[in-house]
Amino acid sequence: MASCEHFWHPFVSRCDRKNGVKAPTALAVSLLSLGVGAGCTDASNSSETTATTQSPLTVVAGPRSVSYDFADLPQIPAGVAGDADVVFVGDPLEGQVLVFSRLTGRQIAKLPPPPSAFVLPFIMHTFGNGHVAILDAGGLPTPKPFTAANPRIYEYDYHVDAFAKFSATLVRTISFANELVGFSEDIVRLDDGEYLLTDSVLGSIWRVRTDGTVVAGIVPKTLEYESPDAIPQLVFCPTMPEVTVNGFPFLFSGSTIPGVSPIAVRDGTVYFFSPCARGLFSFPLEILFDSRPAYKRASDIHLIASTPPDVKVEELLDFAFNPYDPLDRYLYAAHPMQLQVIRIDVSNGARQVVADGSKLFDFPSSLGFLPPVLGISPLMVVSNQQERTTLTNDAITSDQFNLPFIVAKVLVTE
Repeated sequence: MASCEHFWHPFVSRCDRKNGVKAPTALAVSLLSLGVGAGCTDASNSSETTATTQSPLTVVAGPRSVSYDFADLPQIPAGVAGDADVVFVGDPLEGQVLVFSRLTGRQIAKLPPPPSAFVLPFIMHTFGNGHVAILDAGGLPTPKPFTAANPRIYEYDYHVDAFAKFSATLVRTISFANELVGFSEDIVRLDDGEYLLTDSVLGSIWRVRTDGTVVAGIVPKTLEYESPDAIPQLVFCPTMPEVTVNGFPFLFSGSTIPGVSPIAVRDGTVYFFSPCARGLFSFPLEILFDSRPAYKRASDIHLIASTPPDVKVEELLDFAFNPYDPLDRYLYAAHPMQLQVIRIDVSNGARQVVADGSKLFDFPSSLGFLPPVLGISPLMVVSNQQERTTLTNDAITSDQFNLPFIVAKVLVTE
């Protein structure tokens, strides 16, 4: 029988009687039908942790969405993906990937680590039912002094039975140990099973064939730190002006601005954003398969839209098209320094704010769509308060986290 001593959402059908919670509002009922977590631990699986506080459900309604907290975590999260049954959230500093029930919002398992353990798992994408890919960046970025990273992609097959028991098996490992990578911000899996991986420090895009071999996609002629042949749209900026994020002075670690960061593909076009080059760019996917030297493919990169001139520094993180709605033309992105989730019309670069707020979106860094319920595909958003920690902010001297960290669910209504 479930124990509800640690629930953190007030609109919980299972726990209402015991805890004397008032009947849910009409809005809460609709949210519950779309999978608001019950937030209760299961006494039969007491070794698994769930929430860290008993805070009430936060619901924020805007002109384009309704947002609320799906899960509260005690540690810095990064990366999110899921399907009809489960939601995966990365715990990079502890080297683990947590598994949550999509229905209840409680943690039900951890993804079994690879034989060499996770180093920094922070990007994940599901592909089809029962399959998930984890990007392990191999370590924190260290541009000054430069230290190469060793990213890996792990593919798992997993299963959730009728009793919500989770099991998973590592089925494939892709190593980039034979390539020079500064730090990978993102991956995208192509329809045929290949991958693209970005390097935000050395300014490269790598392609992984279906057999696991890694080949250059768009890579500088001279691949080295501060290369004289750096590709302007991809490489990082060695300095950064100080800005203010959520009331905090902010400088990225190393006081640099990342290069090519998130990446996404739709209808044969690759899209990426570069904070250093200050813009959203695209190129035809097919060029990655031609016979030209990898550095010459950069001539096919086109600017879609520049960062607004009044914005000193802008970073967009973890792009996502809605894979469940081919008519949704927008590219969704985390907009961390503005505490927003935005979407971009890739035909003209026009932007719209989808959701915002300093509580649910305190430096949003990862997002991903879940399969639809009642016709709506929820957008999961992980925020990790990067402006509040010395790990990522050189302008402060001590961590000042506002616990808990929140995994939010956004229902796009327009």
